Amino acid sequence: FYVRFKDLRDGGHIYFRGYINGITENLSPSWTPTNYIGRSEPVYSYERAERDISFNLAVFPSNYTEEVYMYTKINRLTSLVYPEYMADNNGLTRMKPPFTEMYMAHIGKKQKGQFGYIKSLSYTVNESGDWNALENLPRVFNIAISYQIVNKKPPALYNQFYKRPGSELI
Repeated sequence: FYVRFKDLRDGGHIYFRGYINGITENLSPSWTPTNYIGRSEPVYSYERAERDISFNLAVFPSNYTEEVYMYTKINRLTSLVYPEYMADNNGLTRMKPPFTEMYMAHIGKKQKGQFGYIKSLSYTVNESGDWNALENLPRVFNIAISYQIVNKKPPALYNQFYKRPGSELI
């Protein structure tokens, strides 16, 4: 099973193969209460909804070459929570946000991932895992990722949020 991130700042891809567990999708609608004189309870107006997905990814290399690549990928993944700083025509420094496209399981498509950004990222070194004794580096990581999904078109009543072959017929 793999997870793919496309960095939209430069078009680079990061692929992770590993064990994924704890996939949790969160859908959070927001409602605003309004109080009226003479009414004992508020009237609610719908504002918006947010959707994010969280999961844990366990990664580990099988040899030294894969270990080098794994650390390169982890460094690149960490860079996806920071902006790219660019000079504009006025001599000012501007931030370019780290928007991405992610593909994993039912999120996104193989050709084009789901647009969004990494909401939170944390690494846990597995203390019972393997270590590179020569360089004192851990070789097993548990990565917790929370990904904020941003829809390019507003979702509505008849959107198909989960794609499945043949489901377009329903």
